[in-house]
Amino acid sequence: MNFKDLLKQSDLILGIGVLVILGMLIVPLPGFVLDLLIVVSIGLGLLILMTALSVTEPSEFSIFPSLLLITTLFRLALNVSTTRQILSKGPAMNSSVIEAFGTFVVGGESGLGKYVVGLIIFIILTIVQVVVITKGATRISEVAARFTLDGLPQKQMSIDMELNSGAITEAEAKVKRKKVQREVDFYGAMDGASKFVQGDVRAGLIITAINLIGGILIGSTIRGESFLASIETYGKFTIGDGLVSQIPGLLSTTATGIIVTRSSSEQKLTMEIKGQLFGNAKTLYVVAGALGLASLIPGLPFFSLVFLGGAVGYLGYSIEQVAKEEIKKIETVSQEKTLERKPENYIKEITVEAIQVELGRDLLPLVDSSSGGHLLEQIANTRKKFAIDFGLVIPAIRIIDNLEIPADNYIIRINGVVIGQAVVKADRLMAMNNSSRALDAIKGDPFVEPAFGLKATWIDPNDKIEVENKGYSVVDPSTVIITHLKELISNYASQLLGREEVKALLEHLRQTHPTLVGELDYDKQGRLGIIQQTLQNLLAEGLSIKNLPKIMEAIANNLPKTMDPFILSESVRQALSRQIVNDYLSPDGKLHVVMIDPRIIDRLNKSLMQDDQEGRILILPHELRVRIMEAVYTEHQKALEENRFLIFVISRYLRQPFAFFLTKELPSRNFAVIASEEIQRGVATEISSVLSLPTREEQPQEA
Repeated sequence: MNFKDLLKQSDLILGIGVLVILGMLIVPLPGFVLDLLIVVSIGLGLLILMTALSVTEPSEFSIFPSLLLITTLFRLALNVSTTRQILSKGPAMNSSVIEAFGTFVVGGESGLGKYVVGLIIFIILTIVQVVVITKGATRISEVAARFTLDGLPQKQMSIDMELNSGAITEAEAKVKRKKVQREVDFYGAMDGASKFVQGDVRAGLIITAINLIGGILIGSTIRGESFLASIETYGKFTIGDGLVSQIPGLLSTTATGIIVTRSSSEQKLTMEIKGQLFGNAKTLYVVAGALGLASLIPGLPFFSLVFLGGAVGYLGYSIEQVAKEEIKKIETVSQEKTLERKPENYIKEITVEAIQVELGRDLLPLVDSSSGGHLLEQIANTRKKFAIDFGLVIPAIRIIDNLEIPADNYIIRINGVVIGQAVVKADRLMAMNNSSRALDAIKGDPFVEPAFGLKATWIDPNDKIEVENKGYSVVDPSTVIITHLKELISNYASQLLGREEVKALLEHLRQTHPTLVGELDYDKQGRLGIIQQTLQNLLAEGLSIKNLPKIMEAIANNLPKTMDPFILSESVRQALSRQIVNDYLSPDGKLHVVMIDPRIIDRLNKSLMQDDQEGRILILPHELRVRIMEAVYTEHQKALEENRFLIFVISRYLRQPFAFFLTKELPSRNFAVIASEEIQRGVATEISSVLSLPTREEQPQEA
């Protein structure tokens, strides 16, 4: 087996390594092996520290907690081995690394002075580790673990909201959920791993004390050395051993502090330091000036301050020149594009976009990917999700800037008509209470969520974790716009289905169902328009046309009998009845419905008329219409309070006109009207209420 094959056996190597570490606690090791292992320990400490500096977010270094345990155990085993060598061999101790650290690293003094200096350095290192780095890292680990665990439900809820709004795909949601779970696991493990670091430092301090005191006692009693000779011999080895164990420990402790204090970022720590600390030329000029003035104070090192101030000033000048060069390049490219510009073709200006989103000036960064904006990506995901859910490929959505509207406003147009607009704070996050329970108040600006009219609050991004821990769902401004856009597209989907879109759907269907499409013969005069209007009727009631073969089969079966698209759409509903009812089932598997009072049905039958444009419609007297809508509003509010979807059941003959009547009267689409004939046998149906007229003795006049 060659070296490459050996490296592939990672599980075997790790297992052998752990067994070797445990063996070091028992088996004596010669000096040259100890030297090699000490160098390995220092190298591992450096490798861990450099890795901690290079990761962009803590959870990328997911093996760090386990690595801390293994390296801590390795250093303790090494400590035990060196202690055995020091106490058993005394002056014959033959570790060159320990001797070097104990003799030369603390040089500058003669006699016992250098060992006093070494001991002080060792104590200082220990204090730095215990009091400053280890204690701080442990505390941060505890807090991070608690906040990460507390915020888990809110983060998962935010991911679900983004998925439902179409802002992200199912695959992206899965990746985000794994990332959130990985963060929870990482910080939970770090909370425990930081205790290993604490124990390592304390154990190292105790072992050092044992080496020094035990060595002096053994040397002066058993080996017959003088007291001063014992102090010099064992002091040198003890200090050397303490330093070679504390330095790798200090590296690992520093790496622990860096990891637990790192926030998620798209850049490495070094790049963030460069961009945030040395990215502003004006700040560097101020620092250079302050250092220059300080050099004039008597007693301070003039040349050192002047040199450092000059270096900082030159750095600021260099940064400023680079920025000017970048601006100059951009201006040059812009001028070249202006010179190459061809005569404008204004034919596009008279084109009405199917869907258009206009953004105010402050919202433009949301579409700039270089500034972290991801609105364009979310729109692409929304179109994909709409195709998956409704079976309709909506046209491309055009995004433009509009400097005539307020800077923090956006407008949504369909076929050139404004159908929605709202205010969005690009530098804030939206917090919303999705639960039924009351939550603690939060700081921010009150806001009405535009898609569903729910109460929300604009909060500072720095308060996100605190707000999520209180139970609120927090989303970014792009998701607010996307959710609003998705809801409006759902409501106006029927207006986006033109003849060209229908023809494209049929040609796509021809690839798998050529006989069915041939039977439809949609090229015949008027048939394409009839199929289009039938599909529009389905979309107008929020139904999916994804099951296109079933829909077209129902149309083909009934097209020889009638050319009325309203009758055809009802025939399609009968063919899709099982799918329709299943979509309305509540989580308990039941269909919760609202029945219609027979007296209302009788009046609806008397008010039914045939219209050439809209099919069967209801022409109700004003007073009767008001009374029916009062009853509908009451049922709508009751459904909201009971957290159920409002479903009316009526006869097939009245279903469509009653549904169109409610669509015009109700401000929201949070309801459905199904025919009693659509409810299949075996569906568990529960009558939640009965729609009846308000109890007052009024006889409405007949129209």
